[in-house]
Amino acid sequence: METYKEQYKSKLGIAGTNVIYLITMVLFITVGAFVQSRSFNSGIIITEFVLVALPAIIYVIIKRGSIKKEMRFNRLYLKDAVLVTVIFFSGYPIAMFVNLIGNIIVSLFGKLIASPIPFATNLNEYFIMLMIVAGTAGLCEEILFRGLILRGYEKLGMWKSIIFTAVLFAMLHMNIQNIFGPLVLGILLGYVVHVTNSVYAGMLGHFVNNGISVSMTFLLMQLPALKNAPVQELPQGAETLGLFVWAVISGFFAVLAGILLIFTMRALKKVNSERAEHIDRDNGEFENQKLRNILKSPKLSWPLYASFVFFIAYLGLQLAYIITGKPLLDLIL
Repeated sequence: METYKEQYKSKLGIAGTNVIYLITMVLFITVGAFVQSRSFNSGIIITEFVLVALPAIIYVIIKRGSIKKEMRFNRLYLKDAVLVTVIFFSGYPIAMFVNLIGNIIVSLFGKLIASPIPFATNLNEYFIMLMIVAGTAGLCEEILFRGLILRGYEKLGMWKSIIFTAVLFAMLHMNIQNIFGPLVLGILLGYVVHVTNSVYAGMLGHFVNNGISVSMTFLLMQLPALKNAPVQELPQGAETLGLFVWAVISGFFAVLAGILLIFTMRALKKVNSERAEHIDRDNGEFENQKLRNILKSPKLSWPLYASFVFFIAYLGLQLAYIITGKPLLDLIL
């Protein structure tokens, strides 16, 4: 049985990984926002493949690393795929619940912003949205986060690298109303990729999560009361009381789903512990770097701090719009 060290020694560094993250964020809020404003479908495809996945792949090539090994393009066993699917079906209610809590807090300041993601109203639109929102995001975002960034930070240890990668994942969504859900999702994605040593586990889990979201909105749009409603305005102006009711309902299902989630995560770890020793990386030589030392080093962390400034500024603009109902530029002028 090979240990992880004998399998592969990564050539990726934390400094370079952080630079790629900053570049991706800048491209996301500039070029990505522009192309998506012109056409949502083609804009998402350009954003995911060109702005999210491509810089990560180019960085690995520049470092002369193996894309397959660095990004964990390893086999995903059928049993693992089944367990990963169950994990993300049970994880979705939990992510939805914590996201609703965040939305309740934000709604105290004003009316929530309408979702920029269009809802599918027929089967043709549904399958297109499934491929774009679930397929491209599941593929490209996992290449960046669970492929590149999780690998770059793995010397922090298993859970520290998973959680920190999840934080960066949530930040890149650049949405004050959608932070806590992606954080939970990112932790689960990091866990399944780490345990299976396959980025395909993350891609599958990401697809399942986003696919559930697309499917739920599609089914809701089939209800007679919503069928002829302006779909872009449905989430806008959600009341705090209504969100609270939804949080109570989803909280009940989240508790039940959480029980299933724990058992399934343990089962996934047990299955893989019989195949390799890579899941025990949270001890020993792989924890020879501390996160606080990285954050204290300007050479390593300056891209992170720059990304954080962009993130806070962007969320500030969104909060100003929620409070006033007008873009900040209109208020200034």
